[in-house]
Amino acid sequence: MAQFSGKVAIVMGASAPGGMGEATARRLVKEGCHVVISGRSRDSLKEIAADIGCETLAADITRPDQVAALVDFTIERFGALHLGVNHVGLADRCPAPDITEEHLTRMTQINYFGTVWFITSLAARMDPGGAMVTTSTLSAYDAMPGIAAYASAKRAADRFVQAAAIEYAEKRLRINSIVPSINDTNMLRKGVEEYGYKFDDFVEPYIPLTPLGRISRPEDVAAMVCMLLSDEYFDTGQIIHCSGGNSLLGQPRI
Repeated sequence: MAQFSGKVAIVMGASAPGGMGEATARRLVKEGCHVVISGRSRDSLKEIAADIGCETLAADITRPDQVAALVDFTIERFGALHLGVNHVGLADRCPAPDITEEHLTRMTQINYFGTVWFITSLAARMDPGGAMVTTSTLSAYDAMPGIAAYASAKRAADRFVQAAAIEYAEKRLRINSIVPSINDTNMLRKGVEEYGYKFDDFVEPYIPLTPLGRISRPEDVAAMVCMLLSDEYFDTGQIIHCSGGNSLLGQPRI
């Protein structure tokens, strides 16, 4: 029997083809879960949903009213909400001396406020005993130049995960965060090319710093997420690395 048979899940940050959100949604559907994927790109969401076999509703995670509407849609469609996954993240580069209020606000709204709205909106209507997983970044713990605002917002979001795990104790919700390192997504490959690197050259310095011998793939993250969403995972408020061991040695300074 599929481990999520009859469960209902929301996966946000699932509008990028070849991304962690798509991989997670695909894995959940394969495991028998009813899934609603969300993001800001309606056309991309529709294509992914048609391929996976799930429902979709576009929503901006920085808008609490839209996240609440996503929750309402899911419950109206399936009658319950048991699981939630937040893969939303944006890491615009900006050296610390050049940070502007606009940049800081944008990174905070998406990466910190968005996590808060996601957790609080889902927790308000999620069935008791449900589970949520949000996505952090290794750069929140292993300082990297050029993305201080992004990393700081993700670190703050992880602290909120810990607080929420305590404050929603009455509903026995399991609320945890994963900490990926570099992940082989289509979005990463595009970004690397835009910065003028060849992908293999960009990734090569990570390999000797990763004990498992390669960078992670979206499917690796999806597997970790599903483990944490499982009823068998008895913990909450945890910040759990998913980096092939890269978290032990740190990221290269490129």
